[in-house]
Amino acid sequence: MNSQIKTLLLLVVTFSAIFFYARASIGITFAKQLLRKADIGVLFPEPADTTSLAVEEEVKLEPDSTSQRFLFVGDSMVEPLAYRFYDYCKESGDTMYAVTWYGSTTLAWSGETLDYYMAQVQPTFIIFCMGSNELTSKNLKTINESLQKMREKVGDLPSVFIGPPNTTPDEGLNDEIAKVFGKKGYFDSRSIVMERRKDHLHPTNAGAVVWMDEVALWLSSDSCLHPLVLNKPEGPQSYKIEHIEVMQVKDKGRRLSGQKLSKAS
Repeated sequence: MNSQIKTLLLLVVTFSAIFFYARASIGITFAKQLLRKADIGVLFPEPADTTSLAVEEEVKLEPDSTSQRFLFVGDSMVEPLAYRFYDYCKESGDTMYAVTWYGSTTLAWSGETLDYYMAQVQPTFIIFCMGSNELTSKNLKTINESLQKMREKVGDLPSVFIGPPNTTPDEGLNDEIAKVFGKKGYFDSRSIVMERRKDHLHPTNAGAVVWMDEVALWLSSDSCLHPLVLNKPEGPQSYKIEHIEVMQVKDKGRRLSGQKLSKAS
């Protein structure tokens, strides 16, 4: 038997003796001193107790049932969605102020226009919906900076972002929205099957209902960072709604008419 095998056997016997002595209920005295037992917990630690973590992960956020004052802003996609969301708000005891700015971008909404409407409405919840005018943009740095500015302006106010319903891959826009607003603060609209207009991008009135119903379902679930109680409306669609401001492509922002959207009291 060579020396390596002898050494290995000696180590096995030694560790076995230490292990059994540490587990035994008796002690051994040598030279009138009780031999100290090794703490096998250091060598073989107990598995961590993950019970509390599992319970924490299972806790679900309760939807907020208090009346909300929504500020719903963005590009031309806001207008068709606002009609349906207005009915949700009526059914749920909420108020909606919508601003649809044709041709606008995340950069446009990261400026003083957002400050202006926030001051006018004094919302309890903000919904952003834009990006359709930036689907081919590769300037992701500017997009990310604009989104960050929007988040900074909102602060601790509950807010979510409805992504654009593009049917073809973008250049990274949706990924940037998800990065800034987070998985639970961003609704990915790309998978929604809806009826579209001739431009193959904007939804028809019926398509907007399908889209908004999916968004409302998400807003009511614990998949959303700020879940809400939203009652699904029944009956005919409202097409004349209060508190909606429409800005054209040529407008530079802050084009408040002063008649449709007055400062909240």
